[in-house]
Amino acid sequence: MDARTQLDVETQYRRAMGAFATGVTVVTAANGEGRVSGITVNSLTSVSLKPRLLLWCLGEESARYDTFAKADVWGVSVLGAGEEALAVRYSRAETETVEPSEADLFAGAPVLNTGIAHFACRTFERRRGGDHLIIIGEVTDLKVQSGAALTFFRGLYGRLDDPRE
Repeated sequence: MDARTQLDVETQYRRAMGAFATGVTVVTAANGEGRVSGITVNSLTSVSLKPRLLLWCLGEESARYDTFAKADVWGVSVLGAGEEALAVRYSRAETETVEPSEADLFAGAPVLNTGIAHFACRTFERRRGGDHLIIIGEVTDLKVQSGAALTFFRGLYGRLDDPRE
């Protein structure tokens, strides 16, 4: 496959995956110095109910790779519909820092003090998958509240209202 064709296939793959609507989360973890970093993630998925496992994927080229690849404890905040600015903020390496006033310690894991659901996790397993590290976490605690979810579809943010409300 020549370079141009390879680029076209990669572009088409990104476009096809963009047709899969996802929720938007921010994963948070403390580095070795205790500073909390956040990263926007839409690759979050449930793996198992017994034990409660979830996974997310971290790009090897990420400026935050060391912090998250080494973290044994970390949190996940599922963003609500009005929290697009947080998703954009934590998608950029230069704005990864989570200020102490913006986070809570939940079951030993840092989570944003906003969002519609939170998970405290302990790293269960790490696996390589292409150019990403697949991080599987055991959920040690969780909490959920009502509200519309922030979504990501075809490169744009949107919302999904709770049909029970």
